[in-house]
Amino acid sequence: LVSGESGAGKTETVKILMRHLASLAGFAGGAVGEGESSEVVKKVLDSNPLLEAFGNAKTSRNDNSSRFGKYIQLQFKNSTSSPLQIDCKLEGSYCDTYLLEKSRVVGHTYGERTYHIFYQLLNAPEQYKASLWSGLKDKTIEDFKYVGATDTNVIEGVSDADRWHKTIDSLVEVGIEGEILHDLMRSICIVLQLGNLTFGQDQENEDNSVITSTVELEGLAELMGISVDFLSSSLTIRTVKARTEVYKVPLNQVAAKDGCDALAKEIYNKVFDWLVTA
Repeated sequence: LVSGESGAGKTETVKILMRHLASLAGFAGGAVGEGESSEVVKKVLDSNPLLEAFGNAKTSRNDNSSRFGKYIQLQFKNSTSSPLQIDCKLEGSYCDTYLLEKSRVVGHTYGERTYHIFYQLLNAPEQYKASLWSGLKDKTIEDFKYVGATDTNVIEGVSDADRWHKTIDSLVEVGIEGEILHDLMRSICIVLQLGNLTFGQDQENEDNSVITSTVELEGLAELMGISVDFLSSSLTIRTVKARTEVYKVPLNQVAAKDGCDALAKEIYNKVFDWLVTA
């Protein structure tokens, strides 16, 4: 059990411990740097940058603070049947996470940042950003309200742009590539774009709301692959089902904005959970 206050070094301690145990298992298996065992060790260790990219953020006390709890289990296999001899080899790992700080997806205090992956994506090569989504081309962190301006673009001596390449390499290492990787990053774009929607009062009914950022709405609808009308009604009208009847309840602009933020948080949480289990 590794515990302590923010900035005490919990994340680094776990990384050092995992690397030590994985290396010992590799030596015991007689295959460090080569063969199947070394590939397993590499995949286990490469899971750390992924969890940091999607689950860590800069806080007022720590530039690389884990915003979730985690349980990591390293799985070993004894390759000998002799009870007097132990020859363990690392076979894999299991990770479970708890209590991701979802509120950080939609807002953070001055001097802090949201999750690293947003900054990494927006500092990715322009050619990749354009291929991912046309609305991402030439955009910076200041173009997305959930992210916003920051005076920090280097975490632990590595820039967001360089960390982007490390994150992609780690994703590929664990088998997330091609169309799956493409869809994963488009999901992050959806979260970013949800933050740019603005809501106003319906002029015909003050209890109703409308989305006033038409261009942003059209971009989000294109990104999600649904119609503008369907997306607009989904964000401004709540559907209530009572037994066999379905009611449509219009939302005011405050409730609609809260619902939009809740959707962004839930999408990111689902992405994070999927990434951990993948």
